[in-house]
Amino acid sequence: MVELLVVVAIVFALTAISLPTFSGLLTSAQLRGGMGDLSGLFQNARNLAVRQNTITWVRFQSSNNRWVAFVDNGASPTNLTTSTPQIYLPGELSWVSGGTGAPAALDDTACGAASTSTVDTTDDTYFNQMGVPCVYSSGSCPGGQPFAYYFNYAATSSQTNWAAMCVSPAGRIKAWYWTGSSWTN
Repeated sequence: MVELLVVVAIVFALTAISLPTFSGLLTSAQLRGGMGDLSGLFQNARNLAVRQNTITWVRFQSSNNRWVAFVDNGASPTNLTTSTPQIYLPGELSWVSGGTGAPAALDDTACGAASTSTVDTTDDTYFNQMGVPCVYSSGSCPGGQPFAYYFNYAATSSQTNWAAMCVSPAGRIKAWYWTGSSWTN
C-alpha cells in the first residue's frame, strides 16, 4: 500500500511539473497553426489574382467574437459570403489593427523590402493581376508595397504571445513570432 501511494505521489508530482510545458506547447501549436492557415489564405489570394486576371483583396472582419480573414474581389468587393475563401482564426488569436501594442515593429528588410521602403501596417493587402501586393486606388494597383500584420494570442495563462505576417514587395508571405526580445521565424 505504501509503495502504491509513493507511485501515485510521483505521478502527481510529474504531472504538476509538466503541465505548464504542455500548456506552452499547445499555445505554440495553435499560434503557429493559425498563422500557417493565414499564410495559406494570402497565397490563395495571390494565386486567384493571377489565375483570374483580377485584383484580389485580403480582408479581416470580426464575426461571432472571432476574427475571420477572407479573400474578396478588389475592384468590386462582395464582402464575406459562404463562397469566398476564408479562415476563422483560433478564438485566442486576434488581429491587431496597425500593430497597436505590438512589442516592436518589423523592419523593411524582415519583410523582404529595400531599406528605402516603408512597411504598410494600416492598409489591407491587395494583389494585382501579376500576384504582386499593392495598395488599390481608383482602379489602379501598382505593385511593390510591403505589408505587415500583427496578431496577439491571449493564452489562458494570461500571457500574450505575438505573431506577425509579412508580405514582401515580390509577394512572398512569411510568418514571424516574438520571442520576448526579438522576432524570429
